[in-house]
Amino acid sequence: MGHWDAMVGPSDDRPADRLSGTGVHRVSLPAANEMGRVNAWLVDDDPLTLVDSGIGAPGAIEAIEAAFVAIGRRLEDLELLVLTHQHTDHLGLAGELARRSGAEVAALAPLVPYLADLPAELAADRAFMAELLRRHGATPAEVTGNDAGWSAFHAGGGPCTVTVPLLPGSAVTLRDRTLEVLSRPGHSETDVLLVDADRRTAFGGDHLLRTTASVPVRDRPLPAGEGTRPYDPVVDDLAVTLRYAASLRATRTVPLDLVLPGHGGPFGDPAAVADAHLVRQAEAAARLLGRTGDGPFTAMGLARSVWPDAPAGRAQVLVSTVLGGLGVLREQGRVEVADAGGDGRPMRFVTT
Repeated sequence: MGHWDAMVGPSDDRPADRLSGTGVHRVSLPAANEMGRVNAWLVDDDPLTLVDSGIGAPGAIEAIEAAFVAIGRRLEDLELLVLTHQHTDHLGLAGELARRSGAEVAALAPLVPYLADLPAELAADRAFMAELLRRHGATPAEVTGNDAGWSAFHAGGGPCTVTVPLLPGSAVTLRDRTLEVLSRPGHSETDVLLVDADRRTAFGGDHLLRTTASVPVRDRPLPAGEGTRPYDPVVDDLAVTLRYAASLRATRTVPLDLVLPGHGGPFGDPAAVADAHLVRQAEAAARLLGRTGDGPFTAMGLARSVWPDAPAGRAQVLVSTVLGGLGVLREQGRVEVADAGGDGRPMRFVTT
Protein backbone atom coordinates (compact mmCIF):
# COMPACT_ATOMS: atom_id res chain seq x y z
CA MET A 1 0.00 0.00 0.00
CA GLY A 2 1.41 3.35 -1.07
CA HIS A 3 1.64 6.52 1.01
CA TRP A 4 -1.42 8.13 -0.54
CA ASP A 5 -3.53 4.98 -0.17
CA ALA A 6 -2.61 4.83 3.51
CA MET A 7 -3.80 8.42 3.96
CA VAL A 8 -7.20 7.60 2.54
CA GLY A 9 -7.64 4.07 3.83
CA PRO A 10 -9.12 1.04 2.10
CA SER A 11 -12.80 1.50 2.85
CA ASP A 12 -15.35 2.29 0.13
CA ASP A 13 -18.12 2.55 2.71
CA ARG A 14 -17.20 5.55 4.84
CA PRO A 15 -19.24 8.66 3.96
CA ALA A 16 -16.17 10.83 3.29
CA ASP A 17 -12.51 9.78 3.44
CA ARG A 18 -10.27 12.78 4.13
CA LEU A 19 -6.95 13.40 2.43
CA SER A 20 -4.85 14.74 5.27
CA GLY A 21 -4.15 18.47 5.11
CA THR A 22 -5.77 19.04 1.72
CA GLY A 23 -9.40 19.91 2.46
CA VAL A 24 -10.40 17.21 -0.04
CA HIS A 25 -12.63 14.26 0.86
CA ARG A 26 -13.29 11.16 -1.22
CA VAL A 27 -16.98 10.22 -1.50
CA SER A 28 -17.46 6.64 -2.72
CA LEU A 29 -20.79 6.01 -4.46
CA PRO A 30 -22.55 3.09 -6.16
CA ALA A 31 -21.69 3.23 -9.88
CA ALA A 32 -24.54 1.16 -11.39
CA ASN A 33 -22.08 -0.50 -13.79
CA GLU A 34 -19.24 -3.02 -13.85
CA MET A 35 -16.91 -0.58 -12.03
CA GLY A 36 -18.87 -1.15 -8.81
CA ARG A 37 -18.11 2.22 -7.20
CA VAL A 38 -17.49 5.73 -8.49
CA ASN A 39 -15.82 8.67 -6.74
CA ALA A 40 -17.00 12.18 -6.14
CA TRP A 41 -14.52 14.54 -4.47
CA LEU A 42 -15.76 17.01 -1.87
CA VAL A 43 -13.51 20.07 -1.67
CA ASP A 44 -13.96 22.06 1.56
CA ASP A 45 -13.05 25.44 0.09
CA ASP A 46 -14.80 28.63 -0.94
CA PRO A 47 -16.96 27.96 -2.84
CA LEU A 48 -17.77 24.55 -1.35
CA THR A 49 -17.15 22.30 -4.34
CA LEU A 50 -17.92 18.78 -5.49
CA VAL A 51 -16.00 17.21 -8.39
CA ASP A 52 -18.40 14.84 -10.20
CA SER A 53 -21.87 13.90 -9.02
CA GLY A 54 -22.25 10.14 -9.33
CA ILE A 55 -25.25 8.47 -10.92
CA GLY A 56 -28.85 8.03 -9.80
CA ALA A 57 -28.27 4.59 -8.27
CA PRO A 58 -29.97 3.37 -5.08
CA GLY A 59 -28.25 4.88 -2.06
CA ALA A 60 -26.20 7.46 -3.99
CA ILE A 61 -27.96 10.61 -2.80
CA GLU A 62 -27.95 9.32 0.77
CA ALA A 63 -24.19 8.67 0.56
CA ILE A 64 -23.58 12.20 -0.72
CA GLU A 65 -25.71 13.67 2.07
CA ALA A 66 -23.77 11.65 4.64
CA ALA A 67 -20.47 12.91 3.23
CA PHE A 68 -21.55 16.51 3.69
CA VAL A 69 -22.70 15.79 7.25
CA ALA A 70 -19.34 14.14 7.99
CA ILE A 71 -17.57 17.47 7.39
CA GLY A 72 -20.19 19.50 9.25
CA ARG A 73 -22.05 20.75 6.17
CA ARG A 74 -25.30 20.04 4.32
CA LEU A 75 -25.90 19.11 0.70
CA GLU A 76 -27.78 22.39 0.40
CA ASP A 77 -24.47 24.19 1.16
CA LEU A 78 -22.93 22.99 -2.11
CA GLU A 79 -21.91 26.02 -4.21
CA LEU A 80 -20.02 24.57 -7.20
CA LEU A 81 -20.18 21.24 -9.02
CA VAL A 82 -17.38 20.49 -11.52
CA LEU A 83 -17.75 17.62 -14.00
CA THR A 84 -14.81 15.66 -15.43
CA HIS A 85 -16.50 14.09 -18.46
CA GLN A 86 -19.75 13.05 -20.11
CA HIS A 87 -20.33 9.51 -18.83
CA THR A 88 -23.49 9.01 -16.81
CA ASP A 89 -21.86 7.49 -13.72
CA HIS A 90 -20.00 10.80 -13.28
CA LEU A 91 -22.73 13.34 -14.07
CA GLY A 92 -26.06 11.56 -13.68
CA LEU A 93 -27.00 13.33 -10.44
CA ALA A 94 -25.72 16.78 -11.47
CA GLY A 95 -29.17 18.19 -12.15
CA GLU A 96 -30.60 16.91 -8.87
CA LEU A 97 -27.67 18.23 -6.82
CA ALA A 98 -27.87 21.63 -8.51
CA ARG A 99 -31.63 21.77 -7.95
CA ARG A 100 -31.31 21.02 -4.25
CA SER A 101 -28.39 23.36 -3.59
CA GLY A 102 -28.55 26.08 -6.21
CA ALA A 103 -24.90 25.30 -7.02
CA GLU A 104 -23.20 26.53 -10.17
CA VAL A 105 -22.29 23.71 -12.57
CA ALA A 106 -18.96 23.84 -14.42
CA ALA A 107 -18.21 21.53 -17.35
CA LEU A 108 -16.37 21.53 -20.64
CA ALA A 109 -18.24 23.72 -23.16
CA PRO A 110 -19.51 20.88 -25.42
CA LEU A 111 -21.38 19.53 -22.39
CA VAL A 112 -23.55 22.66 -22.21
CA PRO A 113 -25.96 21.52 -24.98
CA TYR A 114 -25.35 17.85 -24.15
CA LEU A 115 -26.52 18.15 -20.53
CA ALA A 116 -29.32 20.57 -21.32
CA ASP A 117 -31.13 17.88 -23.33
CA LEU A 118 -29.50 14.82 -21.80
CA PRO A 119 -32.18 12.17 -22.53
CA ALA A 120 -32.18 13.07 -26.24
CA GLU A 121 -28.38 13.20 -26.34
CA LEU A 122 -28.09 9.79 -24.68
CA ALA A 123 -30.58 8.38 -27.18
CA ALA A 124 -28.37 9.79 -29.96
CA ASP A 125 -25.37 8.14 -28.31
CA ARG A 126 -27.14 4.78 -28.37
CA ALA A 127 -28.11 5.22 -32.03
CA PHE A 128 -24.45 5.96 -32.82
CA MET A 129 -23.42 2.80 -30.94
CA ALA A 130 -25.95 0.71 -32.88
CA GLU A 131 -24.62 1.91 -36.23
CA LEU A 132 -21.02 1.36 -35.10
CA LEU A 133 -21.83 -2.21 -34.06
CA ARG A 134 -23.62 -2.99 -37.32
CA ARG A 135 -20.72 -1.53 -39.31
CA HIS A 136 -18.34 -3.92 -37.57
CA GLY A 137 -20.32 -7.15 -37.82
CA ALA A 138 -22.61 -7.26 -34.78
CA THR A 139 -25.73 -9.41 -34.95
CA PRO A 140 -29.19 -7.87 -34.44
CA ALA A 141 -29.30 -9.54 -31.02
CA GLU A 142 -25.99 -7.96 -30.04
CA VAL A 143 -27.18 -4.53 -31.17
CA THR A 144 -30.44 -4.91 -29.26
CA GLY A 145 -28.71 -6.21 -26.15
CA ASN A 146 -26.20 -3.39 -26.17
CA ASP A 147 -29.02 -0.84 -26.46
CA ALA A 148 -30.90 -2.41 -23.56
CA GLY A 149 -27.83 -2.38 -21.33
CA TRP A 150 -27.00 1.24 -22.07
CA SER A 151 -30.63 2.32 -21.76
CA ALA A 152 -30.72 0.94 -18.21
CA PHE A 153 -27.45 2.71 -17.36
CA HIS A 154 -28.51 5.99 -18.93
CA ALA A 155 -31.72 5.96 -16.88
CA GLY A 156 -29.57 7.10 -13.92
CA GLY A 157 -29.00 10.53 -15.47
CA GLY A 158 -31.13 13.63 -15.86
CA PRO A 159 -30.73 17.00 -17.60
CA CYS A 160 -28.74 19.79 -16.04
CA THR A 161 -27.96 23.42 -16.82
CA VAL A 162 -24.23 24.10 -17.09
CA THR A 163 -23.72 27.65 -15.82
CA VAL A 164 -19.90 27.79 -16.08
CA PRO A 165 -18.70 26.54 -19.50
CA LEU A 166 -15.02 25.57 -19.37
CA LEU A 167 -12.46 25.75 -22.17
CA PRO A 168 -9.23 23.75 -22.37
CA GLY A 169 -6.56 25.86 -20.70
CA SER A 170 -9.05 27.80 -18.57
CA ALA A 171 -9.14 27.54 -14.79
CA VAL A 172 -11.56 27.00 -11.91
CA THR A 173 -10.50 29.38 -9.14
CA LEU A 174 -11.36 28.69 -5.50
CA ARG A 175 -10.14 30.56 -2.43
CA ASP A 176 -7.34 28.09 -1.59
CA ARG A 177 -6.58 26.50 -4.97
CA THR A 178 -6.77 26.96 -8.71
CA LEU A 179 -7.64 24.03 -10.98
CA GLU A 180 -6.31 24.24 -14.54
CA VAL A 181 -8.54 22.53 -17.12
CA LEU A 182 -6.57 20.27 -19.47
CA SER A 183 -8.40 18.47 -22.28
CA ARG A 184 -7.63 14.73 -22.40
CA PRO A 185 -9.96 13.05 -24.94
CA GLY A 186 -9.78 9.29 -25.40
CA HIS A 187 -11.95 7.54 -22.83
CA SER A 188 -14.66 10.01 -23.84
CA GLU A 189 -14.89 13.05 -26.08
CA THR A 190 -14.84 15.38 -23.06
CA ASP A 191 -12.34 13.99 -20.52
CA VAL A 192 -10.46 16.64 -18.59
CA LEU A 193 -7.64 16.66 -16.07
CA LEU A 194 -8.15 19.30 -13.35
CA VAL A 195 -4.68 20.26 -12.13
CA ASP A 196 -3.84 21.97 -8.84
CA ALA A 197 -0.28 22.95 -9.74
CA ASP A 198 0.61 24.30 -6.28
CA ARG A 199 -0.19 20.93 -4.67
CA ARG A 200 0.99 18.91 -7.70
CA THR A 201 -2.38 17.16 -7.56
CA ALA A 202 -5.02 16.47 -10.21
CA PHE A 203 -8.62 15.32 -10.30
CA GLY A 204 -8.34 12.69 -13.01
CA GLY A 205 -11.89 11.52 -13.71
CA ASP A 206 -11.56 8.40 -15.85
CA HIS A 207 -8.65 9.70 -17.91
CA LEU A 208 -6.06 8.09 -15.63
CA LEU A 209 -6.91 5.18 -13.33
CA ARG A 210 -4.31 3.33 -11.32
CA THR A 211 -4.64 -0.38 -12.07
CA THR A 212 -6.52 -0.51 -15.37
CA ALA A 213 -6.39 1.89 -18.27
CA SER A 214 -9.78 3.33 -19.10
CA VAL A 215 -11.28 1.85 -22.26
CA PRO A 216 -10.70 4.10 -25.28
CA VAL A 217 -14.27 4.54 -26.48
CA ARG A 218 -15.46 5.33 -30.01
CA ASP A 219 -17.97 7.95 -28.86
CA ARG A 220 -20.26 10.09 -30.96
CA PRO A 221 -18.55 13.43 -31.67
CA LEU A 222 -20.36 16.18 -29.77
CA PRO A 223 -21.51 19.58 -31.01
CA ALA A 224 -19.35 22.51 -30.01
CA GLY A 225 -20.29 24.61 -27.03
CA GLU A 226 -21.01 28.29 -27.57
CA GLY A 227 -17.87 30.21 -28.42
CA THR A 228 -15.76 27.14 -29.13
CA ARG A 229 -14.79 25.13 -32.16
CA PRO A 230 -15.85 21.50 -32.35
CA TYR A 231 -13.47 18.95 -30.92
CA ASP A 232 -11.51 17.20 -33.63
CA PRO A 233 -13.50 14.01 -34.12
CA VAL A 234 -11.76 10.68 -34.44
CA VAL A 235 -11.06 10.51 -38.16
CA ASP A 236 -12.03 6.85 -38.31
CA ASP A 237 -13.09 4.05 -36.02
CA LEU A 238 -9.56 2.72 -35.53
CA ALA A 239 -8.03 5.91 -34.10
CA VAL A 240 -9.45 5.67 -30.57
CA THR A 241 -6.46 4.11 -28.80
CA LEU A 242 -4.01 6.35 -30.64
CA ARG A 243 -5.88 9.43 -29.41
CA TYR A 244 -6.07 8.10 -25.86
CA ALA A 245 -2.35 7.26 -25.98
CA ALA A 246 -1.59 10.85 -27.05
CA SER A 247 -3.56 12.11 -24.03
CA LEU A 248 -1.65 9.76 -21.70
CA ARG A 249 1.67 10.98 -23.09
CA ALA A 250 0.57 14.59 -22.52
CA THR A 251 -0.38 13.82 -18.91
CA ARG A 252 2.89 12.08 -18.09
CA THR A 253 4.73 15.38 -18.66
CA VAL A 254 2.59 17.34 -16.16
CA PRO A 255 4.41 17.82 -12.80
CA LEU A 256 2.13 15.76 -10.53
CA ASP A 257 2.58 13.77 -7.33
CA LEU A 258 -1.01 12.66 -6.77
CA VAL A 259 -4.07 11.80 -8.86
CA LEU A 260 -7.59 11.69 -7.43
CA PRO A 261 -9.33 9.37 -9.93
CA GLY A 262 -12.92 8.68 -10.86
CA HIS A 263 -12.68 5.09 -9.60
CA GLY A 264 -10.46 3.62 -6.89
CA GLY A 265 -8.19 5.31 -4.40
CA PRO A 266 -5.74 8.16 -4.92
CA PHE A 267 -2.33 7.21 -6.28
CA GLY A 268 1.10 8.69 -6.77
CA ASP A 269 3.68 8.60 -9.59
CA PRO A 270 1.15 9.24 -12.36
CA ALA A 271 3.87 9.33 -15.04
CA ALA A 272 4.75 5.72 -14.23
CA VAL A 273 1.06 4.78 -14.27
CA ALA A 274 0.62 6.41 -17.68
CA ASP A 275 3.71 4.59 -18.98
CA ALA A 276 2.36 1.27 -17.72
CA HIS A 277 -0.95 1.87 -19.51
CA LEU A 278 0.86 2.68 -22.75
CA VAL A 279 2.78 -0.60 -22.49
CA ARG A 280 -0.46 -2.50 -21.81
CA GLN A 281 -2.07 -0.95 -24.89
CA ALA A 282 0.77 -2.19 -27.08
CA GLU A 283 0.69 -5.63 -25.48
CA ALA A 284 -3.09 -5.91 -25.91
CA ALA A 285 -2.77 -5.02 -29.60
CA ALA A 286 -0.12 -7.72 -30.03
CA ARG A 287 -2.41 -10.29 -28.40
CA LEU A 288 -5.20 -9.35 -30.81
CA LEU A 289 -2.86 -9.98 -33.72
CA GLY A 290 -2.47 -13.57 -32.55
CA ARG A 291 -6.23 -14.11 -32.88
CA THR A 292 -6.86 -12.68 -36.33
CA GLY A 293 -6.24 -15.81 -38.39
CA ASP A 294 -5.34 -15.83 -42.09
CA GLY A 295 -8.54 -14.54 -43.72
CA PRO A 296 -10.59 -11.37 -43.48
CA PHE A 297 -12.18 -10.70 -40.11
CA THR A 298 -14.53 -8.20 -38.45
CA ALA A 299 -13.91 -6.30 -35.25
CA MET A 300 -17.00 -7.82 -33.66
CA GLY A 301 -15.93 -11.32 -34.65
CA LEU A 302 -12.56 -10.69 -33.04
CA ALA A 303 -14.28 -9.35 -29.91
CA ARG A 304 -16.37 -12.54 -29.67
CA SER A 305 -13.25 -14.67 -29.85
CA VAL A 306 -11.60 -12.75 -27.02
CA TRP A 307 -14.67 -12.45 -24.77
CA PRO A 308 -17.02 -15.30 -25.73
CA ASP A 309 -19.11 -15.03 -22.56
CA ALA A 310 -19.43 -11.25 -22.38
CA PRO A 311 -22.99 -9.93 -21.99
CA ALA A 312 -24.52 -8.24 -25.02
CA GLY A 313 -24.77 -4.99 -23.07
CA ARG A 314 -20.97 -4.71 -23.22
CA ALA A 315 -20.74 -4.92 -27.02
CA GLN A 316 -19.98 -1.22 -27.54
CA VAL A 317 -17.12 -1.25 -25.04
CA LEU A 318 -15.65 -4.48 -26.40
CA VAL A 319 -15.78 -3.48 -30.05
CA SER A 320 -14.21 -0.11 -29.13
CA THR A 321 -11.41 -1.99 -27.40
CA VAL A 322 -10.80 -4.15 -30.46
CA LEU A 323 -10.97 -1.21 -32.85
CA GLY A 324 -8.43 0.62 -30.73
CA GLY A 325 -6.07 -2.35 -30.85
CA LEU A 326 -6.51 -2.63 -34.61
CA GLY A 327 -5.63 1.04 -34.91
CA VAL A 328 -2.32 0.40 -33.15
CA LEU A 329 -1.65 -2.56 -35.47
CA ARG A 330 -2.55 -0.51 -38.54
CA GLU A 331 -0.08 2.18 -37.48
CA GLN A 332 2.56 -0.56 -37.21
CA GLY A 333 1.73 -1.77 -40.73
CA ARG A 334 0.43 -5.13 -39.48
CA VAL A 335 -3.31 -4.74 -40.25
CA GLU A 336 -5.19 -3.02 -43.05
CA VAL A 337 -8.79 -2.59 -44.17
CA ALA A 338 -9.76 -5.28 -46.68
CA ASP A 339 -13.35 -4.13 -47.25
CA ALA A 340 -14.67 -0.74 -46.11
CA GLY A 341 -18.18 -2.20 -45.93
CA GLY A 342 -21.44 -0.57 -46.87
CA ASP A 343 -24.68 -1.75 -48.46
CA GLY A 344 -25.20 -4.11 -45.55
CA ARG A 345 -21.63 -5.47 -45.56
CA PRO A 346 -19.54 -5.08 -42.40
CA MET A 347 -16.06 -3.63 -42.51
CA ARG A 348 -13.40 -6.35 -42.73
CA PHE A 349 -9.71 -6.34 -41.99
CA VAL A 350 -6.72 -8.50 -42.90
CA THR A 351 -3.23 -8.89 -41.49
CA THR A 352 -0.33 -7.80 -43.67
